[in-house]
Amino acid sequence: MKLAGVEISCLDWDADCFTFPPSLYTLSNLQGHHQEVWCLALSPNGDYLVSSSHDKSLRLWERTREPLILEEEREMQREMEYEESIAKEDQPVVAGETQGEAGLAGRKTIETVKAAERLMEAIELYREETAKLEEHKAICKAAGKEVPLPVNPILQAYGNISPSAYVLEVLKKVKLSELEESLLVLPFSYVPDLLILFNRFLQLGSDVELLCRALLFLLRIHFGQITSNQLLVKMMENLKKTTISQVSQVRDALGFNLAGLQFLKREIEAKEEVTFFADATEQFEEKKRKRKKKQKMVLTMV
Repeated sequence: MKLAGVEISCLDWDADCFTFPPSLYTLSNLQGHHQEVWCLALSPNGDYLVSSSHDKSLRLWERTREPLILEEEREMQREMEYEESIAKEDQPVVAGETQGEAGLAGRKTIETVKAAERLMEAIELYREETAKLEEHKAICKAAGKEVPLPVNPILQAYGNISPSAYVLEVLKKVKLSELEESLLVLPFSYVPDLLILFNRFLQLGSDVELLCRALLFLLRIHFGQITSNQLLVKMMENLKKTTISQVSQVRDALGFNLAGLQFLKREIEAKEEVTFFADATEQFEEKKRKRKKKQKMVLTMV
């Protein structure tokens, strides 16, 4: 809890989100004192809390039985911070804009929320199309013949790509400066689908750098929930092998290309030196011919 800017530690473990609230998150913001809190006293049974403030007031806080959902509290806190940032004219609205310079997104903005919503819509479309494909296969198997499957208009607009490829296209359109903040806004219910798609894309070697960056960030912010799910743990083991293999290939390709560029650089420099030497030799021969011509003219005049 936070009283007039002072946090109160609480030894509660959130088993749903696998987080430890003290000093990491604000559980509740109790509005009461008008100035800073100087002293706190907790009853032995933990039902009452007395606080004294610089405004010369004492307040008695009673613990209620109403459940406190951390996710909702954090979401409300982020919304309040966002509204306060918009209310201030000197605060940038676009993520990362500070005195005309671009940087990483620091808080939830309209752009990051829209990017997260587009990503959620893409994942939902992937789920729907995958379910339709399974139903279509069952129908074709029962009928004993191929039945045409209607193509989703959105996928058709992208050139009849697969639903998984559409998710990758939406992810690629997110600005790199807003990628992490957009993934932070994304609910955890969409993360397992992303992990499955990331494993598939990495096996194909598509956008390894982007996928690794998004994968590491998702693992960092959802570590507890991912490690508590056995299916996701197996998926992460597969992702580990695939990621190491693909990153090694990308590193080898970059090393080979760098060595090739250095070789071409040396060849060009050597060629320029030869050209310069040839030009210098030609100029020397030209001067030599002019000198001989002058000597002949002098001998003729004599």
